[in-house]
Amino acid sequence: MKYVLRKPVLGEVPEIEISEESYKAYKESREILSNCLAIEEKYEILISNYIDLEEQILSATTSHMVREHLDYSDFFDVRLALNIRLVNLLTSARLYVDQLPQHVEKCVPHLGAAESRVKSLLAAEYDGNPQYRFMEALRNYVQHHGIPVHWTSLGAERTGLGDDGLLEYSTELAAEKSFLEEDGEFKKQILGEISDKVDLKAATRCYIESLSSVHNAVRELIQESVQNSRLRLEDAHRQYQEVCEGSLVGLSACMASDRRLIETVPLLLDWDDVRVKLQKRNRKLTNLRRRYVTGKIKKA
Repeated sequence: MKYVLRKPVLGEVPEIEISEESYKAYKESREILSNCLAIEEKYEILISNYIDLEEQILSATTSHMVREHLDYSDFFDVRLALNIRLVNLLTSARLYVDQLPQHVEKCVPHLGAAESRVKSLLAAEYDGNPQYRFMEALRNYVQHHGIPVHWTSLGAERTGLGDDGLLEYSTELAAEKSFLEEDGEFKKQILGEISDKVDLKAATRCYIESLSSVHNAVRELIQESVQNSRLRLEDAHRQYQEVCEGSLVGLSACMASDRRLIETVPLLLDWDDVRVKLQKRNRKLTNLRRRYVTGKIKKA
C-alpha cells in the first residue's frame, strides 16, 4: 500500500510520499474540522433564526406606527408572522442541541466522555435557568400540540410630557398559561413556575443567551484539537507547495495499491476558512436579556 500527497486530477502531477500514520492523521484531522464546521453551521442557523424573529418584531412595530393596524386580519397577520419566526427558532434550537454532542465527540476523538460533558453543559443551563426550561417545554409543545404565540399587543405610549415627549411604539408577544395547560403533557413543574402570560421576547433572549454560553464552552473544549488539525492540514499544503508552484485546489492524501487509487482524503482549507469566519462572527452573547434595539431619535 502506498500513501501520497497529490492532486487527484488527470495527467502528471507531483506526488509526495507519506507514511500510513500521516495518512491516518490527515484523515482524522479532516473529520475533526468537518464536525467543527457542522457545529458552527448549526449555531449560525440558530442565530440567524433568532435575528429573523427580532427583525419581525421590529417590522411589525414599524408597520403599526405607520399604518395603525385596526382590524382582526391585520392582527392575525402579525401573530402568524411571529409564530413562523419563533417556530423556526425553536426547531433550529432542537437541531443544534440534539446534534451537538455527537459532533463534539468527533472533534475530540481522544478525549473520554466528550458527549456526556456536552450533555452536562446543557443540563446545567436547564437546571439553572427557568426561562431555558420554559423554552425547552415550549418547543416540545410546538412539536406535538400547538403554536407558541397566543397573545400579541401593538401599542404606543408617551415617554414624557411636553415638547420632549416621544410616542414610543412596541410589539409584545406572549404564551398564555391557559393554552399550555390544555396540553396534558406540558410539564406541571414548569407550569407552576410561570405567570399567566409569559413574555416571549424576554424568554427567547434568555434562551439564546444560555445556548450561546454552551456554545462558547464547547469551543473551549475542542479548541486544541481543532487548532492542531488545522495546523496539520496547513503543513500538508506547505509541503506540497515546495514541489508544486500552481494552485493547491484539490490537494488530497491518497491511498493507492498497484497504481490503483483506493481512497482519497481531501485536504481543503477553504471550508475551514468558513468555520473560522463563523466563529469570529458569532461571539458569545452575554446579558442579551438586557439589550434591545431602538429607533429613537437622539438630539444632535
